[in-house]
Parts: sequence; structure tokens; C-alpha cells
Amino acid sequence: MWTLPTVIVFWAPVLVAESAVDFIFRAVVEHSLSLIIIRTDYCPNTWTKEIFKNQAIPVVVLSDSEAFINLRQFSRPLHVACLPGHELQKDLQLLKNFTNSLENFPSQKKIVHISNRFSNRTRMDHIFKMCYHLRIWNIVGLLAADEHRYFYRYHLYPSFQTEYRSLESSPIFDSDFPNMHGHPLIVMPDQWLPRSVLYVDRRTGKQILAGSVGRFFHVLSWKLNATLQLSKKVTTGRFLNATALKELSKSFSVDVPASLTLMERVEQLPSTSYPMEVTHICLMVPVARRIPIKDIYFILSSVSNMLLALVVVFSYGLALNLFRMLTHHDVRLVDFLLNDKAFRGILGQSFNLPLSWSCSTRFIFLMLGIVGLNVSSLFGAALDTLMAHPPRQFQARSFADLWRTKTPLVTTKEDFPSWMNLHVPMLVVNVSEYNHLRNGRNSSHSYLASRLYWKLFSEQQKRFTRELFIYSTDDCLWSLALLSFQWPQNSLFTDPVSQLILEVNANGLYDFWVGMHYYDMTAAGLSNLEDPSLQWKERVHPSSLRIADFQWMWQAYGTLMVISMLVFCLEVFWHRITSLFVSLVR
Repeated sequence: MWTLPTVIVFWAPVLVAESAVDFIFRAVVEHSLSLIIIRTDYCPNTWTKEIFKNQAIPVVVLSDSEAFINLRQFSRPLHVACLPGHELQKDLQLLKNFTNSLENFPSQKKIVHISNRFSNRTRMDHIFKMCYHLRIWNIVGLLAADEHRYFYRYHLYPSFQTEYRSLESSPIFDSDFPNMHGHPLIVMPDQWLPRSVLYVDRRTGKQILAGSVGRFFHVLSWKLNATLQLSKKVTTGRFLNATALKELSKSFSVDVPASLTLMERVEQLPSTSYPMEVTHICLMVPVARRIPIKDIYFILSSVSNMLLALVVVFSYGLALNLFRMLTHHDVRLVDFLLNDKAFRGILGQSFNLPLSWSCSTRFIFLMLGIVGLNVSSLFGAALDTLMAHPPRQFQARSFADLWRTKTPLVTTKEDFPSWMNLHVPMLVVNVSEYNHLRNGRNSSHSYLASRLYWKLFSEQQKRFTRELFIYSTDDCLWSLALLSFQWPQNSLFTDPVSQLILEVNANGLYDFWVGMHYYDMTAAGLSNLEDPSLQWKERVHPSSLRIADFQWMWQAYGTLMVISMLVFCLEVFWHRITSLFVSLVR
């Protein structure tokens, strides 16, 4: 008597509940997916008819033998795979084959159906443990035994746990995934300054992770409801490249590598987050030094200036002697070659003018005096100007200029193979020494710097008495370079990190962190507060003239004195030879 009501009460939820196919379509609608990709080898025969009845959502049907499909052609798919459910090892192998095709798309949503009606929750536990081992996230399971009542999913935090929920429950895929429930988020910073700054607080003795990347992971741990924890393998001041950090992530010893990497190849895209920073990587070149004071006299006494002065002297000497020849005065050959009065007139010196000379000759000397006054004024003005504001040497702005000035470009051992084709002088050092040279403002070398680092250095440079470096965009290694986080395949944190990157950039938070770099570097004791330009100025440009500043003047004076003594000796010798010859002729 009570058997029929009992059966009706027990099976009533099943009769009114939605089918597995309805559940699949509801997952598509609920999470705004664009199509269904289903492998039907082990699916129930009734699924095919039910799936193709719904013409609103595209469906791609595959068999397990089709090992490859270009998933980049599809946007937001839902993957459905059926397992026979008879032998555990076969199910696990089929699951592995299924997930291998999705290793570059860990965030895409997946449903696994076990078709054997005699399979129980234990089989689903084994399936989910394999998913955990293979880093397969965003996956739910259906058992044929209870597919009208429950679906299954698993949680990682605070510990691995399989959960079953009513088929009508919403959302199907956990919207808060991953919620770490206070579990430690193990971070390994690369310590590439100034993005990632790691130092020990002098007051508390605790390690502090700062910089724009460090602050980003503080916010990420808050968003994931986690506790930020530095890896036990971290060493303050030791740089780690992106490859080493990626290997640590693969071994599960590190959850997230706090390292921004340049996107250079298409192959990096599947394991790359949304770009954190768009930047230029260009030359940071030392400001050209001022020309020494001793060279100022050499510049003013250049060959072109001397030749111009000699042309003026010869021109006036030729005019004076031609006029004297026309007026029947005696003229010697030496007066044509170097007229002493024209030479002294150009130099602004005085000389006696005989009263017997004509008005025309006096007019020529008046013009000579005006020219001499102009030459003296121009020379004096140029000398005073160059002494007050010494000109600078050639300013390098490109790789070709570095080769011309022999200014070495500092690079690390890891980057040298990529930069060796630049054909510039290079100084290859390790990362620690590279940071020491660049952060120590060693202006004997040039460096490659991102726009972010230059913003930090320009803030420091504002406190100096003069500029030490310029940022040249004339020759850049990369323009609009994309820097992002590189993850091991199927990382759990790919989507949360990319979403947070969009949020911090949209809210201007990342720009604020960049502006804090100078404070972070100073707090870590990595930013020298001394002004290096003061010591350099005192050493190279003293406030008073020295004897060494007249080096070229003394050399010119000595050379001309030697030449004049030689000419005098030749004149004496020639005079004696001619006198002796005349006496012998007589």
C-alpha cells in the first residue's frame, strides 16, 4: 500500500529535474559561453539528438581519435568529454588526453561525464585528484547514476575537497574561484629594481616586498583572501631570471613568480598574463662632459680662424704696398709677405704713422684699425662666453654614437647573446654588479633602461646640481614593449592576475605605485642620497684658473719662440755669408 507513494516521492525530483544536456546548455547561458565542443565517443546515444535540437548555440562534435583542434579559432567554448567509467586507468588516460589539448587554455570551462551508471562518487574523487595533479581548473563532473540530481566540483583551499551540489544550483562554476581562505600565497620575487624591491625592515627585522610588482602581489593576496608569504628560497639582494622562477612554479614550491618578462615571441602568449606595463627600452646615455678650459684656447685658435686672420693681414699688406708702388716708394718683398703694420693693426696694437704719408694711406690704416677693433672685440667676447659657459663634447644619442665616443654599454651575461649584434662597446657583468653600476649613477658607461626606470632616475636627478644622464629615444632596443607575468602552463592564478591588472591600471593604482619607487628604494637603502655631480664638478671644473689651463698657450708661445730664434739665426747666418761673399768678390 505504501510502496507506490514512496516510489513517487523518491523519483518525483528526478522526473521534474533537468537532464544532463539541459545542464550543459544552462552552463553555456549562465557563463555567456559562445559554443560547445563535445567528444561523443562514450556519451549516451540520446545526447546527439537532444544537443542538435537546440539551434541557438553552435556545437562542434569531435571523437577521441581527433587529437588536435585549433582552439584559437573559438572564443569562450565549453568543453564536454565523456568517460566510459569501467576501468579507472582507462578513464584517467582518456582524461589526460582530453586535457593535453587544453594545456594552453587553462581558464576555459569543462564538463566531464562518467557514463557508467554503476560508477559512484569514489570514481569522481579519483578523476578530480588527477585534475588537481594536471592543474586542470574550472571543471565540473556528472555521474550517470545521479546526473538528474547532482553535479560535482572540487576545491583546493583550505584543503583538497570534492563537493556535490544540486543540479539546479547556481552558479555552476565557482565565481569566487580561487578563494584561498587565508591559505599562504607563496611568492618568489625576481628582485629586479625598481619594480621588485625586497629588504629587511630595521625595526621589525621582517622582510618587506615593495616596488610596483611587490605592491601588486600584496593586493592580489587580498583579492584571493590569501596570506602573502615569501618563498623560503628567497635571498635578499639575489636576482632571479624569469626562467628560474618558472621552473620553481612548475615544482609547486612557488605559487606565483613575481617577475615581469618581455613578450618577444608568439609562443609566449598561452602562458602570459595581460600586459602589466607598456614601455620603451631605450638608451640611458651620460650627459656629454664640458670641454676643459685649456681646450677653449685651442678652439679659438683653430686653423680656420688663423687662416682668416692671415688672409686679412695679407690683404691689407698687399693694398698698402701696391699703393706705395703706385706713388713711387721703395717696397720690399717681405712687406708683401708679412706687413708688420697690418699685422699689428689686426691685433689692435699701436704703431707710429709718418706725417709724410698721404690721406689715402691714412684712410687704409683707419679701416685697418676698425677691423682690428672688431677682431679684438669678437675674440674677447668669445673667450669670456666660453669661459663662463664651457661648451660640451659630442653628445651621444644612438648606438652609432656610442661606437664613435667609445662609451661602453653595460649588459648582463643573460642579455649579452641578444645584444651582441648591436656593434657597440660592451661591458658584460653579472646582475648584482649591473644594478650597482646603474643605481650608483656611474656616468662612465651607458645603459638600456625602460621608461619606468628612467622616471625613477629623473626624480632622483632633479635633486642633483646638474644632469648626469639623458634618455635618448633616437635609438631604442624596443618601442612599445609589453611586459607581463609568465606562468607555467595551466596556472591557477592566470585569470585572477589578468583581471587585477586591468583593475589597477583602470584605477590609476599602478601609476601611483610607480611614483612610489623612489620612496621604496630609499627605504630599502638602495638609493644613494648623495649628489655625485658635486664631486665631479669640483674635480674637473675648479672655480679658478690653473697653470695647466694655459697648456696650449704655453706650447704655442714656446713653438713660436723657437721658430723666431731659428729665423733670427738664419738671418745672422745669411748676413755673414753674404758679407763674406761680397768681401771675396772685391
